Amino acid sequence: MQKNSAFARMIFIISAVLALVAGVMSYQLLFAPKEMQMMRTFGEPRAIAPFEGKTHNGETFNQESFVGKWSIVFFGFTTCPDVCPTAMSNINQVMQKLPEDIASSTQVVMVSVDPERDTLERLNKYVPAFNKDFIGINAGLEETRKLTESIGVTFYKIPGHDDPDNYLVEHTARWFIIDPLGRRYALLTPDEVLPGEDLVSTVARDFEILREQSEF
Repeated sequence: MQKNSAFARMIFIISAVLALVAGVMSYQLLFAPKEMQMMRTFGEPRAIAPFEGKTHNGETFNQESFVGKWSIVFFGFTTCPDVCPTAMSNINQVMQKLPEDIASSTQVVMVSVDPERDTLERLNKYVPAFNKDFIGINAGLEETRKLTESIGVTFYKIPGHDDPDNYLVEHTARWFIIDPLGRRYALLTPDEVLPGEDLVSTVARDFEILREQSEF
């Protein structure tokens, strides 16, 4: 009889411990803060310095154009052989993967780091080819430098061997997130995706978490 009683107590204790562990795990899954894998927020969001450019449709675009929406900003150029078209394609896939309410309140902006060659006409053919809602910006060299210095982007020409006009542009390939107050809020580096992880799914998940945890 005592053995049965001791066995019953043991079963009760084990069941209670398992229930407690299950409860803690459930709590963590439901209420613990979600962590982003690739996206990193800046400790202090920084306002974008004043600048002015034109969209591929010829409309004025400046620091105020970031206010009121979230923005995913990429710096590139239309004759970029691989990094830029890959990034634009990936950003498009991220936008397609996001819930409608998040996607509709997010604008994607590609700022040209080759404003001498990337005319509005060229941008008008290039940028909408990835997504009709994406915005291409030519701000001229001086205004582009104001914006890149404000966000933390570098770019410079790599001259061609035979033709100085046939140059490439080395540039920061990170994606930057601007919040609805027009502040540099977060960034991600696509090359940092973990082995076996899907870049598009990871970024879409991170962006959803970022939006959920933000004050907006």
